[in-house]
Amino acid sequence: MTYLPELLFEAGESNLFSPDQFAGYAVTAVITIINVLFVFILFRIFAYKKILKLIHDRQEALDAELEGAKKSRAEAEAVVASSKETIDEAKRKAAEIVEEAKGNAEKQSKTVISQANEEAQQIIARAEEDAARMKRNAFETMKDDIADLSVQIAGHIIGDAVSKDELQKSAAKHTEEILGQEVVKSE
Repeated sequence: MTYLPELLFEAGESNLFSPDQFAGYAVTAVITIINVLFVFILFRIFAYKKILKLIHDRQEALDAELEGAKKSRAEAEAVVASSKETIDEAKRKAAEIVEEAKGNAEKQSKTVISQANEEAQQIIARAEEDAARMKRNAFETMKDDIADLSVQIAGHIIGDAVSKDELQKSAAKHTEEILGQEVVKSE
């Protein structure tokens, strides 16, 4: 009956578990560790600082772009708020004119009543057209600003992979779709 250690280390035979083989494994492990440390040191000396600087610069550029986008958004929101105020004022003025026309119409004959109502309707129509035109102008201005901003951001992010003309066409298309949906929702 032979035991496992006797089978593994029989005299004169070279196998995987012999002392000579273990010594070869140890030498290989030490050389591998030295090579890894050498490559790590070279990387640390030549590339680490450059990579960190590159990452830091990219982060600063992205932060600056985000800040610019926030400012543009705030400006666009201010334009929209101003447009809404103008529309509300126009509606208020139109309502005042209608009320005044109704008061005068009650005091006058049927002819004067019909003339006053027609005049009030024309004024309301003009006020609504003016309000709609102002709203369209505000949306067009906002659309152009958003399209330009998105082209700039996409240009910085994508780089030269896509031409600026294609970016502008795509941005104009998507901005028009989104604003078209918003206009339909607001009406």
